[in-house]
Amino acid sequence: MYTTLQLRWRRACTALVSCAFVVCASNDYTFAQQARQGMIEELQQRFGLQEPQVRGALGALLLYARERLPKPEFDEFAQAIPDAYHIIDQVKARGVVTRPLDDIGDYEASLASLGIAHPIAEQFAPAVIELLGAAGHDNERDILTRLLR
Repeated sequence: MYTTLQLRWRRACTALVSCAFVVCASNDYTFAQQARQGMIEELQQRFGLQEPQVRGALGALLLYARERLPKPEFDEFAQAIPDAYHIIDQVKARGVVTRPLDDIGDYEASLASLGIAHPIAEQFAPAVIELLGAAGHDNERDILTRLLR
C-alpha cells in the first residue's frame, strides 16, 4: 500500500511528466509551423521576388506535381506547403498555368507570366526541395526530387 505522501509524490511526478510532454509537443508543432510559413518568405528573400510571384511559382509547381502523382500521394505532399490548395486555386484564377505542364521546361516557362526570368525559374524548384528538407519534410522532398528527374 502507498502512503499519502507516496501517492502525492506519484501524482506530482505524473503531472510534471504530462506537462513536459505537452510543452515538447507544442514546441515541435510551433517550430514546424514556423518552418512551413517561412518557406514563402525565404523564397522571396532568396530570389528577390514579391509574395504573389512566389505563390504563383509554388502553385505552378504544385500543379506540376498534382498532374504526376496519385491523389493520396499528392494530398500528403501538399500538406508540407502552406495554403497549398488555396495557392493552386489562385494560380488557376490568375492564368499562370493555362495548359498541362508536360515537363519541367513547361513549368519553368509558365513562370514567365509571373515576371520570373529563366535563371530564377530554373533555381526555384530545387530551392523548394532544399527548404522542404530543412523543415524536416524528407518524404515530400524525396517526392519532389523524384518528379523533377
